[in-house]
Amino acid sequence: MRYLLLFLLFFSSLFANTTRTFTDISGKNISLPEHVTRIYGSAPPITFMLYVIDDAPLIGVNFPQTNKDNSDGEKFLSKHFMSLPVLGGWHGNNTPNLEAIIAVKPDVIVTWDTPLLNEKTAKDLARINIPALKVNIDDSRHYPEVFRYLGKVMHKEDRANQLANMAQNYLDELKNFVATVPEQERTKVYYAEGDFGLQTECDVSFHSEPLTLAGGNLVHKCVQNSVIGLQEVSFEQVLIYAPDVIIVQNPAFYKTIFTDKKWAMLKAVQTKRVYLVPKSPFNWTDRPPSFMRIIGAHWIASKLYPTRYPFKIQEKVRAFYQLFFGVALSDEDLKTYFDL
Repeated sequence: MRYLLLFLLFFSSLFANTTRTFTDISGKNISLPEHVTRIYGSAPPITFMLYVIDDAPLIGVNFPQTNKDNSDGEKFLSKHFMSLPVLGGWHGNNTPNLEAIIAVKPDVIVTWDTPLLNEKTAKDLARINIPALKVNIDDSRHYPEVFRYLGKVMHKEDRANQLANMAQNYLDELKNFVATVPEQERTKVYYAEGDFGLQTECDVSFHSEPLTLAGGNLVHKCVQNSVIGLQEVSFEQVLIYAPDVIIVQNPAFYKTIFTDKKWAMLKAVQTKRVYLVPKSPFNWTDRPPSFMRIIGAHWIASKLYPTRYPFKIQEKVRAFYQLFFGVALSDEDLKTYFDL
């Protein structure tokens, strides 16, 4: 019996120390435990991806879930996720609490590979001895591949493949639809951000990607020069742009745009083609730029091309939320949370 117990202990120790090697987007080989039980996402888009694959190993979030850009977490998200400690992260102008991250002992940190954050992230990671995997989600077309990759890391391949398949299907549907809209017929769209609607994004920014995925002709042409974005524009410039549609991020601004005499000069306001971005439980377009932009781009396409969009957006949203969040949406939910 003694020898049997010693053998079992020895075998268990061998199993516990088994590792796997993963190659990240930068070509770096990272050794991880066979079973990753504690995982941390370096930025909200990463953390949200990890959540929908499996929230059990998550050990922290990057900012409080209840905030101006994301809402109704109690309706859609697990109690475990809602109760996780805020550890900060590498996103925007934010920095993580390195001491707090070390204290919770993650098996791995999954980081966001983006040129505007890489230097800052690498400098901090060099100070702590925790394995880190880098994934690239600046382009939404990478999401299916990244879902599958993280599914392997987390031993949740089946779940990740389901998410990846729906993401790929939704992206393919949009690509095929947008290809049917001639360039000269693309809807001119202004992306209104900030308290007064006078902050926006460049047409080639990752912040505005859902609008271009939806086939929108973004009126503000420029190159993003900071991870924050939020380019300042004047109202006179918006008048010159003369957008057909305005997509709004700020609820307070949305409440005033239809009664503001100045904004009433715009065709989009006169025709009531101004739409507020849904934010339950995560923002559908940006702030942060997560996988939600896949359904967000479909929603935008339905607003830009109401007579051409070939799907029922209510059905697309229902299917998306059922798979990604395990929530069955009623007609009342669609109206309450998404104004559909």
